[in-house]
Parts: sequence; structure tokens; C-alpha cells
Amino acid sequence: MVFFVILFLFSFLVLKIGALDFAVRASPFFTIPAGDLADIFTLGGGSDFTFDFDLSGVQHLSNPLSLGYTIGVEGGVAALGTKASTVGQLYDGSLTAGLYWYPLSRLSISAGAAFGIYQSLYEGNSYSNTYWRYGAEAGYRFSPSLILSGGAGYRQYNYRPEESSYAGVYAGISLRLLIQTGEKNPGVNVEVVQDEPLFPVFSSLYRQNQIGVLKISNNESAEIRNVRISFRAGPYTSSTLNCGAVPRLGKRKTAEVPLYADFSQAILSFSENGFIPGEVLVEYELLGSGRSAVLSAAVGVYNRNSFRWTDATGLAVFVSPLSPEVLDFSKYMVGIARNHLRAGLNRNMQFAMYLYEGLRASGINRDPDSQTPYSEYQSDPEKVDTIQFPFQTLMYRSGDRDDLGLLFAASLEAAGIKAALIPLGADFIVACSLDIGPVEAENLFSSLGNLIIIDDEVWMPLAMSGYQDGFINSWVAAVAAINAAYDSGFGLDFIVLEEAWRLYPSAAPAVQTATVGKAPEANVFRVVETDMLRYISSELGPKIADARNAIALQANSAVL
Repeated sequence: MVFFVILFLFSFLVLKIGALDFAVRASPFFTIPAGDLADIFTLGGGSDFTFDFDLSGVQHLSNPLSLGYTIGVEGGVAALGTKASTVGQLYDGSLTAGLYWYPLSRLSISAGAAFGIYQSLYEGNSYSNTYWRYGAEAGYRFSPSLILSGGAGYRQYNYRPEESSYAGVYAGISLRLLIQTGEKNPGVNVEVVQDEPLFPVFSSLYRQNQIGVLKISNNESAEIRNVRISFRAGPYTSSTLNCGAVPRLGKRKTAEVPLYADFSQAILSFSENGFIPGEVLVEYELLGSGRSAVLSAAVGVYNRNSFRWTDATGLAVFVSPLSPEVLDFSKYMVGIARNHLRAGLNRNMQFAMYLYEGLRASGINRDPDSQTPYSEYQSDPEKVDTIQFPFQTLMYRSGDRDDLGLLFAASLEAAGIKAALIPLGADFIVACSLDIGPVEAENLFSSLGNLIIIDDEVWMPLAMSGYQDGFINSWVAAVAAINAAYDSGFGLDFIVLEEAWRLYPSAAPAVQTATVGKAPEANVFRVVETDMLRYISSELGPKIADARNAIALQANSAVL
């Protein structure tokens, strides 16, 4: 009666913790007497009946070496023979605690102990006292719910303090039946955890840089092993990409692996913030049998124009010189430039003039009313900026400072001219390589201070704040902005696109249908000629005057 009261109270308290698996076990055994009374008793036997709870599913419990924990109650009956041919009966009830381990899928190893009270009936007398035992078992798992084991241990029934106690070594078998009380839908579950949506323009980087975390939960009836997790998203990915593996995942436990993806160009079709429908493929083994599950997993995505100013080098992804619209525009303007090239002047500078003024003459304007003002967003990496691809700026015929700068840089690269980006707090500057060194530059410019020289390569900077005022004014504005930045101690990012693309490959959408209107050749030539005359007057004029003065001095010296 006492045993059943203990069982009821114990079950009530444990179940208050939550739904836990429980097991019933029958363990017949035989005992060999040991200790002081070994000469009195002969071989005995009996059986234990155990009702225990599996605590392994309790999430906050630590689980070193993937051990399982059980606590429970136990009742037992034993018969002890004596050499006097009399038989004693023992009835016990106790609390139990145990550990178990599955080193292999089918192999079970466990150890446990019990402590309680017993009652003895012997030769018409009845007495009771404390009882304890401990032991270990090894068994075979026929299924997650059924284990047949063999084991051995030591048990002791204490008698009166002044008298010896009965003790014995026992061995036997046990049959354990586990009853599941948790998840009714066995298998595995997955949850996608992202700090923020992914950026489509950086899609090529997500093969090695994680998008977020996949949380895999095991709802099977036992631990699962050799868990392999992969991700795919239909047409938005080029292949199913392995994200990670978990050697062993306990029942009702959760593991995390990084989320990677092999995105295709289709990801760049996202023009609005949203989600892509993905699938997580989970392959694993349950008791040595292979299983797999395909689970839905929605992944958050920003729109394709989203960008955060944490690393300005990442702007390189937007510069797409191979975009059909950019190539068409660049070839058209370079073709006009070839018809009007001036001998003796820098070729790259002349091409840059035609590309720059060609944009203005074609009606591409700077938008001062952008919803994401360049100066505000460039200085705050917490904000998500919206940046246009060059083809979009051509199609919309307007853009912010950075939009125009990226379009001009893409046009330069499409023409075979190296371009670099210099994002400043109040301005966005594009530098074009003149493909000459300082010595040659001294013959073409009045001062090298109006140029940028890096590793003996000369670059001409152009500020997008002066875009509407023409090529020469943009050059003057860029020099002033760079000098002001240097004077204030502001560090400059000089982003050479051909180097930046190694880290951040161009991510232009694969197919576009933008229709771009181009200015007539005469209009472009007229504007460039104005720039060219200003350049000759300001840069070559002083050199020509110096040369004439030198010739005049030589002539006067000859007359004398």
C-alpha cells in the first residue's frame, strides 16, 4: 500500500514538470549471498518492477556525453532460501535514479541505484528496515521503446543495528518498455532564424557567409545520428547546398547549423522586400536506418536595391559594365569620341568627357529629392539604403549622387577605362584612370595637385555634386572636396573596382528590357568642345605661354 501511495505522489509531482516519457520495467534476478550471513542463506531470486521517468527531454538539463537521466519508483519481491530449508520473503519499495547511454544505435548501457524500505516475512515473523541496491546493465534495443538487457549488481537489506544484514550479489535480465508522451508527429522540425533579411546583391557571398541559423529539432522516438542538413530554394538557387552536420541529436533536443545558400540570378528579381520559399533537406539515421525529411523554410529577403553602408567596397556589386544597356550606351559615346579625338591629349580623359557629358546630354539628371538621401544614409550604417543599378538609372533617367556615380563608373569600365569610387560624407566621387604616370601628367596638366596619384598611376576625380555643372566643374568640385577631407583628417576610401570585384562580384540582373534614349552626336560634341576649350585654356594655356616666352627669350639672345 505504501508503495502505491509513493508512486501516485511521485507521478503527480513529476508530471507537473511537463510531458515526459515514462517506462515500465520487469527485472527478474537471482542472488548469491554475500557478507556475514553468506553461510546461512542459499541461492535466492525475485523480481523488481520499476516505473521511471526519462528526464532527457528536459531542455535546461545539461547532457554531458549524451547521457540520459531517469528517476522513478520501484517495487520488488524476493525469496531467500536458507540451509535449514526454510524460505524468507522480502517486499521492498524504493526511489530510483539512473543514467543510460547509447554508444551505438542498438546498444544500451545503463547504471542505476535504488533506496527505500522493505518488509520481511520469515518463520512467522515480520520486520522492516531500509534497503538499497546498485547495478549496471547492457542491452539490445529492438526499437526505441523496447530494450532487453542483462545486468548485475549488489543489494542489501538492513536488519537491526546490532545484528548483521542480508546482502547479495545479483544478476538477471530486464525488459524495459518506454511509453512516449510527447510529440505526436515524429520526425524533425526546422526553424529559420535571421537577424535581418538577406541582401540579393550579395547573393554570391552566401555560399561561405551565413544568412542566418537553422534550428533542427528532433521529435523522433529516439536520438538521431549522422544528421546532414542542406538548403535549396527552387529557381532561386542553383544547387542544393550543404549547411552542416550534427553527429548526434538527442530526443527532443535542438541543434543549430549555419544557413548557407547557392543562389542563382533569379534572386535579383526581388523588387520588394519579402520571403522566398525554401526547403531544408534533413538526412539522418534512426537506430541504424536511414531517413530523410524535406521541410519548408521561408527566408527573408530585402529588395534587390537594398544596401547597408557598413563596407563601402560592397558598392562594387552594383557596378555592372556588362549590362546590355550600359554596354550599348558606352559604345555609342566612345564611338562619337573616336570621331573627334584630339591628338596629343590624354585618350582616357577624352573618352571620360564624352561619357560624362553624354549622360547629361541624354537627359540623365541628378535627383535632389531622393527618398533615401545620399548624405543621410551614407553616414548611418544602421539604415538600409536604396541604390539603383546603372541600367535603372538609365531607364529612370535620374538618380541620387551615388546612383549617377555608379552609372558613370560602369560606363568607364565598359569602355575599358579603370574606375574607382570615393564615397565622402557630403559627396560621391568617381575617379577615372588616365593610364599614365606623373611624368606624362606634368606635360598635360598645370598642377599634379588637381589629380590623384597612387602607385605612380594618375587618376582624375569627378564629383557627382557638380554633375549638373559639367565635366570641368565636376573636376574642380572633386578636388575641393578631397582637399577639404584631407584637411579635416577624414580618411578616404579609394575603391578600385577591378580589385573590389574580387570580394564583391558584380550582381546585375541577368536580363533587362530598359529602353535608353541617347543624345544626338552633335549635341554631345558641342558640350564636350566647351569642356575641351576650358581644359586647354586652364591646363595647357600656361604651358603654351611659358613655351612662347622661352622661345622669345632665345630669339632676343640670338639678336644680341
